[in-house]
Order: sequence, then structure tokens, then C-alpha cells
Amino acid sequence: MLHPWLMDKLNQTFPDPSKFTKEEEFVYAAKVTSIYKKIIAELLGWLESQKDVIKTLRKKQKGQEDPFAIGG
Repeated sequence: MLHPWLMDKLNQTFPDPSKFTKEEEFVYAAKVTSIYKKIIAELLGWLESQKDVIKTLRKKQKGQEDPFAIGG
């Protein structure tokens, strides 16, 4: 649910230069967009890393965890 929305935002193009009257406005918009995309990429990376944690927690919830696991 969140992942597709973030992917759409990540794949959006940069601002159209023809929509700005001043170069400074375009440069500012491009910088904001670049930072926004970096944050989204970091969020997507974090979400990907949490998949294993979610699987483990679901197994524990169902009582399927490994009784011999260290730190379980």
C-alpha cells in the first residue's frame, strides 16, 4: 500500500523549466525535488530491510519461531 505510492513519487520527473519565470525558482524546485527523492529512496530501503523482521514477528505471533534461535 505504501510501497507503490513511494515508488510513484520516486519515479516522478524533475520540474519542467518552462513553468518557471526565474532561474532561481527552477533551481530551488529542482533541489527540493532531489532531496525529496533521496528521502523516498531511503524510506524504500528501510522498508525493504524490515521485511525479515516482519516475517520473524509473524512467526513468533503464530508460535512458529525456532526454539533454538539465539536471541529469540
